[in-house]
Amino acid sequence: MLMPALLCWAALGAVSCHRDGASISGRLAGASDRSVLLEETTASGAVVVDSVRTDRNGDFRIRIGKLPAGTTFYHLAVDGCRIPLFVSKGERVRIESQYGKPSEYAVSGSRESVLIKELTDMMNGAAGRLDSLSRLISAAGEEDPRREGYLREYAREYSQLKRDQIRFIVSNSGSLAALFALYQHLPNDNALFSQNTDIVYYRMVADSVAKHYPDSPYLAALRSQIDRIDSNDELVRMMGESLCSPTSYPDLALPDMYGKEQRLSAQAGKVILLDFWAAADASSPLVNAELKQLYDEFADQGLAIYQVGLDTSRSVWVNAVQQQALPWISVCDFKGPEGIAPRIYNVRSLPANYLINRDGEIVARNVPADKLREAIRKLL
Repeated sequence: MLMPALLCWAALGAVSCHRDGASISGRLAGASDRSVLLEETTASGAVVVDSVRTDRNGDFRIRIGKLPAGTTFYHLAVDGCRIPLFVSKGERVRIESQYGKPSEYAVSGSRESVLIKELTDMMNGAAGRLDSLSRLISAAGEEDPRREGYLREYAREYSQLKRDQIRFIVSNSGSLAALFALYQHLPNDNALFSQNTDIVYYRMVADSVAKHYPDSPYLAALRSQIDRIDSNDELVRMMGESLCSPTSYPDLALPDMYGKEQRLSAQAGKVILLDFWAAADASSPLVNAELKQLYDEFADQGLAIYQVGLDTSRSVWVNAVQQQALPWISVCDFKGPEGIAPRIYNVRSLPANYLINRDGEIVARNVPADKLREAIRKLL
């Protein structure tokens, strides 16, 4: 997740030295012999990838031989202050600034970085006003007649900021700067876009960015977050339904390979083997071959198998189901371990299974393959 920081100061500029790389240079007026760090933002945090020192005029240059992604997110850090940049292949980025004047800089040579500057200028101005109002509200006692006015002014300022940010996101939805906007934080460290209704902006940005940056790791991280939000909403809904269900086990309603919803509870009255697998696992054909022997032996006696795929690739899962000719109910939501079923049933590793008797009671969990036949025979 990207974590924007309030800008302090910096200076950059560049002369491209490689078609797959970029270069960054600039002037930090009034700062000689200062360390300048280039930090790459990754899934595990910030990583320093290069460092230089300014000369006596405050000039410096950083060359990036090859960008790890098509467009990469960096922070330029000087004395603990950072400026965010999205740098693309072949770009010549330049920023002019004066040491000691937070967030006062000019950037050129990178469209995405120019958009981030516009965004953070907007955010910094509003954040300063909100911070001042917060202090006034805290200082005013409960009986202070000015407190109500401060609260109303804070609400107006907050609403205006969010409208401005939404306008920016809609106008630039295909840019990585719009993705950056989704993770802006207020002075109290609350995320600006954190309500359930904000998911529409996450989806808008994801769909638009996918057209311009389909292979970006930042897009993949955004998609993953959207899936988690969707899964949380679906988890709440399904658990609510399970409370009203006549069965004692959590019900599932997942799509099969044709997109048709298949309910676990539709197999009520049978002995059910709820099985979790991954088509991408090389051992899956052998495991399923053993299950097919059990199914052929016991299906006519009342055995049902409801098998949940923990895959994220539709093509891999569908091809495996077809090639292995799986005769039971096969479902998958393509969210992998973040899907509804593994979260409800606390699946931490594979293989995993549950045995449910005819009365709808879970009677066994993670039964080993060599003991499944006897366990099913007893229940039937």
